[in-house]
Formats: sequence, C-alpha cells, structure tokens
Amino acid sequence: MNRKQSKHERRNTMFPGRANYVGPRTGAFGLLHHDQLYETSHDVMERVAYVKRKKPENEIATRLHNMIYLGDCSAAAKFAPLYTDYWAKRDALEADYQAKFAPLYPDYWAKRDALEADYQAKFAPLDADYRAKFAPLEAKIMAYIKLYISDCAWNGKELVFARAEGEIAPWTP
Repeated sequence: MNRKQSKHERRNTMFPGRANYVGPRTGAFGLLHHDQLYETSHDVMERVAYVKRKKPENEIATRLHNMIYLGDCSAAAKFAPLYTDYWAKRDALEADYQAKFAPLYPDYWAKRDALEADYQAKFAPLDADYRAKFAPLEAKIMAYIKLYISDCAWNGKELVFARAEGEIAPWTP
C-alpha cells in the first residue's frame, strides 16, 4: 500500500521517553539529565526506565517529554571530540593533583591551600576554554532541540519541572 503515513502512524525515532520509540539506543542524546543539555548514552532505554522508576512523580512527564536523539544534529557530532579532549586534559590534571596530594596528607591542612590554588589556577583557564568552545555548539544543539520540542523545558541550565502537589515555591529575594 503506497499511501502517506498519518501523523499517528509515524515511527518515533527521536524521542526515547515517549511512546513507541524505535530509534537508536546508543549515541548522542539531549536532556537525559535535568542539568545536562547533551551527552552520549550506551543505552538510552536504561535511562528512560530509571526515570520512570526513581524520579519524583512531578518530574517524570517533563523528563520523558524532553529526551531527544541528536543523531542528525551536526553540532552534537562536533561535541564528542571536544568532550574527549577536555576529559583527557582534565584527567591528566587530576592525576597530577592526586600524585602531589598523596604525600601531603600527613600535613594536609598546612599545604592544601597552596596546592588547591595551583590546581584552580590551572583548571580555570582549561574550563573557560572548554566553555567558550562549547557555547556555540550548545546554542546550535538547543536550536535543533527546539525544532522538535517547541515546548522544551530547558531554561539554559536545567530542565524546569512542575511543582509537586503541595510544594511551596522557593523563596527568592
């Protein structure tokens, strides 16, 4: 039969948290966690099952609705090498820190501040460089997501959930 598929018959290949998902289980995904726009997953359906089992009731629908496969998002493809490079450098920095930290422990509190300042002085530019390189990709990833989830609950830092019944709004000065 050569008829056009109706809206209800289309295969869900992009939204793992929604009904009848038949898309990839591994790869690049958006909004699997409330505070992370993009990440890779070895099995996105494990995350879906976890959300359904463990997350607060008032968060589940928002979390599942906003999950998206980013396979066709060119900015997401550019993120992987940047992410790998960042963590390779960060892991080396952390290993150096730990190697210097171990012999200091006997008089840790006396020497910690200098070591921490050295670490932060090296970490700050590494992190700033990563954030500067990622910012344009993040904007493109978000634009891609908005094409498919116009009511996306991402506020630029995290998913925003409806309040649980009886929950009082946080106090803001």
